[in-house]
Amino acid sequence: MKINIIGIGKVTTAFAYNLKGKVEMGFIVSRSREKAKVLAKEIGGIPVTYDDNFVLDDIVLVGYPDNLLSEIPQKLEKFLGSNVKVIHFSGFYPSTIFPENWSPASVHPNCPVIGRKTSFKDVIFGIEGNIEVAKKLISLVKGKYFVIDSSKKIYYHLAAVLMSNFNLSLIYLAEKLYKKANIPFKHFSEVVESLLKTLIKNVKENGTVNSITGPIVRNDIEVVNAEMEIFCEHFPEHCQLFDNFIQIILSMKEEKELESRDKNS
Repeated sequence: MKINIIGIGKVTTAFAYNLKGKVEMGFIVSRSREKAKVLAKEIGGIPVTYDDNFVLDDIVLVGYPDNLLSEIPQKLEKFLGSNVKVIHFSGFYPSTIFPENWSPASVHPNCPVIGRKTSFKDVIFGIEGNIEVAKKLISLVKGKYFVIDSSKKIYYHLAAVLMSNFNLSLIYLAEKLYKKANIPFKHFSEVVESLLKTLIKNVKENGTVNSITGPIVRNDIEVVNAEMEIFCEHFPEHCQLFDNFIQIILSMKEEKELESRDKNS
């Protein structure tokens, strides 16, 4: 298997490092020859720019941002051989953003990719398009996968944003409150790990609705009101957010009670 890389982004770079020594590296294509040279020196391959003459064959990994993926067909057309499989990493766009004769696929890692040292071992990928090639790639980086319906991929990606990006933003606000309480970051990080581990365990065993806890569920109105006041005092620009989450948790509580009544009726 030969791997070519188009665009030296965080995900393509991390993926290349995870594949190092397991595949033949082909061309490393970048607008910056120096960047291509640096990566090629570390993982192998031939550094080139879009001004060079070369032909890509076998597998092409595309590391462009989502907003530029639609430009790739025109950009790459003259460089592609007759037997290529072009892969992108977007969680939002389906593989069909690329021409059918490219045998395209998408492999989206469900983990934050923050640099070349990111390991994909045991990371779960959402895949679609050319499933056979996608499976081979995930196997090589020792990841796991499930297949997504290409036409409904937007729901999958929005769910990932809620679970990861939005969740991190709430943890960011929680960190500010720990600072306000003069609690060292060491304790904050320990509590984050403990709470999230327990939450994940509960969700896996019981589902989301049956895992809800806290003052809103217990109907501790005084606690909820006092904490809402503090939240709005420190984060006035996000005050409505607190009330929105109260409404979500109340709807979960109602759903849980309905399910319980249905089981007992």
